[in-house]
Amino acid sequence: MMLLLNDLLVNWDVHWGPLRLLEYVSTRVVAAAFTAFVLMMLLMPHLIHWLKRKKFGETGAKGDGAVVVDAMREGKKGTPTMGGLGIVVCISVATVLWCDPSEMRTWLMLFGLLSFALVGFLDDRTKIFKGAKGTPLFVKLGIQLVASATCGIGLYLINQHIAYGADGLLLHSHPAGSQLPESYVKTLFDPVLGERSYTVRLAVYQLSFPFVSVEYAINLGLGLIAWVMLVSVACANGVNFTDGMDGLASGTMLIAALAFMVIAYVTSRVDTADYLKVLYISGGQDVAIFCAATAGACLGFLWFNCAPAEVFMGDTGSQALGGALGLAALNTKQEFLVLLVGFVFVMEAGSVALQIASYRLRAGKRIFLCAPIHHHFQYKGWPESKIVLRFWIIAALAALVALATLKIR
Repeated sequence: MMLLLNDLLVNWDVHWGPLRLLEYVSTRVVAAAFTAFVLMMLLMPHLIHWLKRKKFGETGAKGDGAVVVDAMREGKKGTPTMGGLGIVVCISVATVLWCDPSEMRTWLMLFGLLSFALVGFLDDRTKIFKGAKGTPLFVKLGIQLVASATCGIGLYLINQHIAYGADGLLLHSHPAGSQLPESYVKTLFDPVLGERSYTVRLAVYQLSFPFVSVEYAINLGLGLIAWVMLVSVACANGVNFTDGMDGLASGTMLIAALAFMVIAYVTSRVDTADYLKVLYISGGQDVAIFCAATAGACLGFLWFNCAPAEVFMGDTGSQALGGALGLAALNTKQEFLVLLVGFVFVMEAGSVALQIASYRLRAGKRIFLCAPIHHHFQYKGWPESKIVLRFWIIAALAALVALATLKIR
């Protein structure tokens, strides 16, 4: 009996053939998205009920002079917020279930998600219980910088681990007399690709640029930590500014997560990295699975967040999703593609920055009727549903353009 059990454990792939599907990244990507979606559909009704019971709802008009916006907020007064708690839980569970626990990128992405969620949670609590506009800016920014700096140090250490070939797959060297730069590596990939040998550029500390050959990527070294801080904080606040209408942030984030899922998948394979001439990301397949889980959770949340919304994600969700988006870009070495994949987020954050600058530098003159820019169109008389749908269309088109640029070098 013991011999039979041992044989089943050692040769499980022979006895349980269908389970071999779990070896494929594509299977785990689909499973992560489906798991996060199903969990969201099961969890969110209970979370909404709990939030209502605790009276964790929108406070209504802020009385800051934005008449049209205040009227919209007053109409949504009492709607449960902090639904981002459900998003974070569903992404985390799906990630733990389907990602490789030995891959450090998995835990880095989770840490970033949870740490930025904590920033948003503190902000939401302040708004609900103290009737204020949220956590003071300098406090929020300080916590964001600490969280992002920790992520930066973690990413630097992961890349240092890879640079010396400690994962046992990559040899950070080349034959004597070879004309390949030091940053190139040679590796044999999985037999399913026919045991073909590829020469790919290993992603370590580089900063690559769209439309430019990876040979001209800049080596950031320790500067990578500061770069991680800049990108992740910018993305977190960009998504936060976008979260102002039913389904706007969740829908655009769904599109962005799907785009980076594809990017992470193609950059984690030596064949596609070689074909596209992009940096090869060791362990990038788990970033793809994480992005799939994020997409599944956003899709499930959209079921409850579409107009009229039954729940809002709050800063807990928007900060977490934004930070995760930034880390996905950083872990795929495609940071500049955030400008396209997250084009709507860039528009929203940019409109706020321009509005503030114009107001202060031009004696109170404004560029937009109201910022962020989705409120500008609201002041022009556009229905909320039309604004949201058109922003989704813009986000989808921008994401397609971003994916197309991968081949243009």
